[in-house]
Amino acid sequence: MSDLFVDNIKHQSSQGSGTITIGASGETISVPSGATLDLSNATQTGVGGVNTPAFMAYNPQNGAVASGTNVVLSLNTELFDTDSAYDTSTYKFTPQVAGHYFFYANVRWQGATNSATRLNLDITKNGSSFANSRNSNSDYATTNATGVCYLNGSTDYVQLESYHNFAGSTGITTALNNTYLGGYKIIE
Repeated sequence: MSDLFVDNIKHQSSQGSGTITIGASGETISVPSGATLDLSNATQTGVGGVNTPAFMAYNPQNGAVASGTNVVLSLNTELFDTDSAYDTSTYKFTPQVAGHYFFYANVRWQGATNSATRLNLDITKNGSSFANSRNSNSDYATTNATGVCYLNGSTDYVQLESYHNFAGSTGITTALNNTYLGGYKIIE
């Protein structure tokens, strides 16, 4: 093995443009322990991956929901949606990229003067729960859930459902920080 000692490597045809190839197919490029690879000023492509598709939706428009009723939360406002995969009319996230996805959700019922013994929150895949939580409390009852599931990238979809058993019809808080569903593809 021989060493090459240089301060800068630049493309021969012009400064600042062109492609420099290090190594050949099948070879391993090694950065030794203790060395720092500083890419803070570089444009990086093909490194690692990105957590997209990703989205976050909020602002449920369900109105007052009758006691003992399980409802799909009508989250009709997007905070962000990197790949236009969330539908604000069907309340479904249907990414066109297969993979494992992480989801997070929260719901806050407006049962200020009622007491509930059961508040459910379900993150569903194709209508079946894969992550859920249950709470029993009063005075603006809140529950949240997180989970991971595999989506096939063509027909699988995710929605948010909730249930309450307050004494009467109860609304859902529409504020972004109280009721929401979000998710993103996990880098694999």
